Amino acid sequence: MFSKSQLTLLIGALLSAPMAHAEMTDTDEHMVVTGRDYGYKADTNSTAMRMEMTQLETPGQVAVIDEKLIDEQRASTLGEVLQNDASISAGGTSRNRERFSLRGFELGSSSGFLRDGHQHWSHYRQPVELLERVEVMKGPAGLLYGQSAPGGLVNMVSKKPTYETQMNFSQDVGSNNHTRSVLDVSGSLNADQTLRGRVVLAKEDYDSWRKFSDGSTPSTDRFVGGMFLDYDVNDNVTVSLHYDRTQDKGSVDSGAYIVDGKPVMGRDHVWDAQWSKIDNDVQNTGFDVKAQLTDTWALNTGFNYQDFVRNDKESYPDFSKFEENDTIKQGGSDRHDEWAFKTAYTDFVGEFDTLGMQHQLLVGANWLGYSYDRFQRSFDSVDVKPGQTTPAPVYSNKDPKVSNSSYDAWGFYAQDMITLNDNWQVLAGIRFDRQVKSGIAEEAVSPKLAAIYHPAENGSIYLAYSESFEPQGVVSSDYTNAGDNLDPLRGKQYELGTKWELLNKRLFATAAVFNITQENSKIAVGPDNNQTLTQAGERVHNGVEFALQGNITDKLSMNASAMYLDAEYTKDQNYEGNRPVDVPEFAASVWSTYNVTQATDVNLGVIYEGSRFGDAANTFKKDGYTRVDVGVAHTYKYDGKLDIIGRVNVENLFDTDYMAGGGSTSKDYVGATGVTLGEGRNFMATIEFKY
Repeated sequence: MFSKSQLTLLIGALLSAPMAHAEMTDTDEHMVVTGRDYGYKADTNSTAMRMEMTQLETPGQVAVIDEKLIDEQRASTLGEVLQNDASISAGGTSRNRERFSLRGFELGSSSGFLRDGHQHWSHYRQPVELLERVEVMKGPAGLLYGQSAPGGLVNMVSKKPTYETQMNFSQDVGSNNHTRSVLDVSGSLNADQTLRGRVVLAKEDYDSWRKFSDGSTPSTDRFVGGMFLDYDVNDNVTVSLHYDRTQDKGSVDSGAYIVDGKPVMGRDHVWDAQWSKIDNDVQNTGFDVKAQLTDTWALNTGFNYQDFVRNDKESYPDFSKFEENDTIKQGGSDRHDEWAFKTAYTDFVGEFDTLGMQHQLLVGANWLGYSYDRFQRSFDSVDVKPGQTTPAPVYSNKDPKVSNSSYDAWGFYAQDMITLNDNWQVLAGIRFDRQVKSGIAEEAVSPKLAAIYHPAENGSIYLAYSESFEPQGVVSSDYTNAGDNLDPLRGKQYELGTKWELLNKRLFATAAVFNITQENSKIAVGPDNNQTLTQAGERVHNGVEFALQGNITDKLSMNASAMYLDAEYTKDQNYEGNRPVDVPEFAASVWSTYNVTQATDVNLGVIYEGSRFGDAANTFKKDGYTRVDVGVAHTYKYDGKLDIIGRVNVENLFDTDYMAGGGSTSKDYVGATGVTLGEGRNFMATIEFKY
């Protein structure tokens, strides 16, 4: 077996080697949990309260999608993970990144996603291989996380080093020349187990099921690497370090052109030029410290620096002349973008009793520093007939576009969870935010109030009020009131929910009804050449959600969710009475596992997405669809330590044609552009070694 020092050398070597093997080291001092007894059931979450809390004591809906489910589905994108929660709907995938809406509100790249509680710039395909779970926090999150949309947040929780030495290697082979190799090695690096490390490496290559006009196929070459270290300074202080890098080089497919509900030139036609490519290189570096200061108070603090470089050589298909003379105009540009995203936080957590009541008090602050630089040169436009190859691009004589921007944001917050007795808990919190951008300061105050009633040990009922905010800057020079400060876009939610642990706590069931009103959106009034910008706009979203997680029987486990959502622009200069983009009225998702034998499992997944509008003007509608996925897995126990798992998954078993997210319309176009089409039937075969 490997000694601790040998394991240290192994993990160090893995930073530069694509493959390695390791053996386990036994230990009696720590219990490492690698799976749950009750299917996909999650007992706790870390997002809603900025501390580990039980689901029953969380006054809000938090969906936890854990590693077991991600592994069974062989998910390699965040979208494939989030399809397991019906409150999430997918948007477009242009520029080789994913977009989502939560409870009908779009999640912003800079404010809708977290990594381990840090705000995370998500302009790229997220490295799912580094995650142990994804937590979807629903409803306004202004109190603890600052600026964000009222639908909620998605927190991606990274894998952690383990005390016990373990190695996991998997190889995927699938449709469209899809291959992915993932190596995950973790364990203690010294004899007393105070230093622990984990390394994850993934290499993925795949072709698209669609083709360019010249017959070539879009392809992607992707690498993910991550290193995580935990060091116990003493019994009360642990320092964690992390570094990860994602390199994603891919061809561009901005989506289909839809006329009269059908894709022009067929489902497999890519309109972008065959030379369109995007190269993303993203690095995250940071630390976290957890310290138990006294019996009452603990300190959590951390910092992350994210550097994101994108080289984007891309065409922009223009269909304004398509109906007139059957040509498209291919413009384009060659641009270099670089974002720096710095985040830091400090939390003090106190647990104490006062006047017969228990308090969990959180007092903290977080900071975000953002900067962006762009250099862009445009190409000359050319007219191309459908099916013709787009010629190599030629730089235009226009001056390059050079731009940069930056801002800093601070937030200070206090939250107290008060346990009055065995049946009642009350949560109260308030936050102050300040953002400075281009010399302009914007401020906001965000409260949250909640009451939780526990009618039984295994259940809770809660009523909560929360707010969100999004800074809006100043009025532009296009309006008569140019230079006026705009109030933040404000979201306000009332939510009533209940949560229960059923079947001897093997099954977690939850339901909620909510009302979200978003205020202060912009409305222009007056004649076209003399308009004033006001903030009288409003959106109202009313919804009902249900979810189940856990074991239905000893052999059947399930993760299921459903949502009904009535969403409307109630006050808007252009879209009043309309429904937001890519937000279905009803959606549902089920993934289940049935243990045929102790060694063999079968999976059945069903995703239903109701009809949706593809644009805010509601001129373009996508039909609802039902997609069925299946899988089978067999585990061979080679010995007491090595499991060999074979798995086959088939997605879209019945080869259903459907439109996924994305799309836009214009008065110059007869149809809708940029629509993502769902892939037909495809498979993935996997061999996995767990040691």
